[in-house]
Amino acid sequence: MTPHTASLRTRLTLLIIAVMVAVLIPLGWISYRRELREMNELLDGRLAQAGRTLGTLIAHGQLPLHEADLPGIPQSSDGHRHGVVVSVHPHNYEPEVGFQAYDPQGELIAATSNLADLPPPTSDERGFRDIQHDGGLWRMFTLQNRANLVIRIGERADNRMDIARGLVIEHTLPLLIGLPLLALLVSFAVKRGLRPVALLTQLLDRRTPGSRKPMPLNYAPQEIKPLIAALNQQLERLEDALEREHRFATDVAHELRTPLAATMIHLESAMISDDQAEIEFTVRHAQQSMARLGRRIEQILAMARLEAGAASQQRVRLDLSRIAIEVIEELAPLIAEKDIAFALNHDDTPLMVLGHEVALTAMFRNLIENALRYTEDGGQVEVAIRREGQQAVIDICDNGPGIPEGRRQAVFQRFHREVESATRGFGLGLSIVQRAIELHEASIELLESPLGRGLLVRIRMGAEPG
Repeated sequence: MTPHTASLRTRLTLLIIAVMVAVLIPLGWISYRRELREMNELLDGRLAQAGRTLGTLIAHGQLPLHEADLPGIPQSSDGHRHGVVVSVHPHNYEPEVGFQAYDPQGELIAATSNLADLPPPTSDERGFRDIQHDGGLWRMFTLQNRANLVIRIGERADNRMDIARGLVIEHTLPLLIGLPLLALLVSFAVKRGLRPVALLTQLLDRRTPGSRKPMPLNYAPQEIKPLIAALNQQLERLEDALEREHRFATDVAHELRTPLAATMIHLESAMISDDQAEIEFTVRHAQQSMARLGRRIEQILAMARLEAGAASQQRVRLDLSRIAIEVIEELAPLIAEKDIAFALNHDDTPLMVLGHEVALTAMFRNLIENALRYTEDGGQVEVAIRREGQQAVIDICDNGPGIPEGRRQAVFQRFHREVESATRGFGLGLSIVQRAIELHEASIELLESPLGRGLLVRIRMGAEPG
């Protein structure tokens, strides 16, 4: 199982166990070495203390020594063997020990049977030494006391090895038993700790398509809250994108069906007709249908760009007067064609707002273009931009036919067009404006025009400090 395919629970469990092993094994080894050193120091101290005690007892005659002619005691100058050999019969649970005692002349005066045949120590052999004797390793301590007696005492190293083996078992057995148990407990703890993730998975599985209900944050751990918050934002953006795609597909299906059908009918009529005048008439109408189709596609794409651009960009500081001037310059040919008296009134200082440039540009373009389209030749269109306190106010008025008060709210719906209108609009212009208004938390009103007749469109949005 690779790290890329392993579950989060497995990865956490293995990582925690690896950390515990990486910590416990070195700690166990350090503890074993420390206890082994202390054990050797303790046994060495006990051995040295026993040697000094033995030397004191012999020097003060408290250890009775009998002349004996025993093996292991060398002969003195008079030919006798003076001294005592002590038999050693250790129990299974007792360490095997032994000693030798030499008088100031270097003659053996006492020894245990297991060390009686050990050669006498040299002058260099003082203190602790490890020697091989009788097929085993002995830990020996040699000293010369105040009575000039040389005492050599020792114990077999088997006892220490048994203790060392016991320490190894003492330190490894808990690990061998405890690590698998710890692994099970850690796995259970990780599973319990990851329950919020499992709950989040269940909530996502039960989430219905198109739902805008955010995932709950109340009972989520602190570490998961940023993840859920980011997930909620991503789901919101995804739902917005799907809604935009759905609206775009609906717009295309709704708006392109009729002009395409009309164009096909006109072209088919031109193909089967033999009358040149009729052919020119039907081709001209087909051309007009295609022009209307182009206009519809332009508006649908404008709406799609508006929504997609606003969703992907952050708001920036923008000058409303500059945007209005750029849109008016773009529509200058249409103004000149209709011979309309056009006026733009704005303050000399920039009027800054936080917004999306693509949305505000689309808003100005559609409002001014609608005013120009619905105003007859020789009419008037005025655009005014001003500051009122903390708000920016935009007024766009004309002296066209206007909109009856009872139908002013309906014009913001998609594909709505006034029945009495002689213009060839498609009902998307004010829908685009409404979307831009929503993106900027602004307000829009349709009022009576101060030019005697027509319509006044007034927009209010928050302004930035100058």
